[in-house]
Amino acid sequence: MNNDIHGRDNRAAGRDFHEGNIQVDQLIGRDVLNITIPAFQATDSRLLVPAQRKQLNQLVKEVADISSEEGFVIWQRVHAEIGVKSIEEITVNQYQTALNYLQTMLDRHRESGACKALMHQLLKKTPDNNDRQKLYEYCHIAFGTRHLADLTKSQLQQSLGWLCNEQNEVEKVASTTPGHLAPMDLIRAYPKELSCIFIIGGLLGAVLF
Repeated sequence: MNNDIHGRDNRAAGRDFHEGNIQVDQLIGRDVLNITIPAFQATDSRLLVPAQRKQLNQLVKEVADISSEEGFVIWQRVHAEIGVKSIEEITVNQYQTALNYLQTMLDRHRESGACKALMHQLLKKTPDNNDRQKLYEYCHIAFGTRHLADLTKSQLQQSLGWLCNEQNEVEKVASTTPGHLAPMDLIRAYPKELSCIFIIGGLLGAVLF
């Protein structure tokens, strides 16, 4: 049997296999499976421009200042994070990763510094052991722990606000209690009452003596 196709029939058969735009459709029963190839996304392998290098160096300096760590130690962490040996190897495509890493590190150190400052204020305002125990009890009830180091920044701020309110209330009570007034303040606060006491005392003394 001769299967050769000549002339126009040969050209028609060729078009079944060779087309300028190839689309593969595979029929399985009644289902149609369309095979598509995703577009290739090229990465930007250019080295950093001066403005990007300056931004990274500035962030490293800020982290070093707030953490008291050496700049080269921080750079080593950045290099390890993005898989390079020096800033000279960082590409434009890796810039955002390095930037985010340094910004997260800076935010974490700022949060830690703020927490230490708040703890210092709380301890400074509670030199008396009874007052400090009341503070610990409040933290235990409100946040489930007596340890200030376990509290977040917002929890420490809330504790400081509670402590200030408590101490203000104590001062108000103390200022309105006569027994805590100095003699001159007592005379100014109760002039009529004291005058009556002196007059009655003088009359009693005259009668008795």
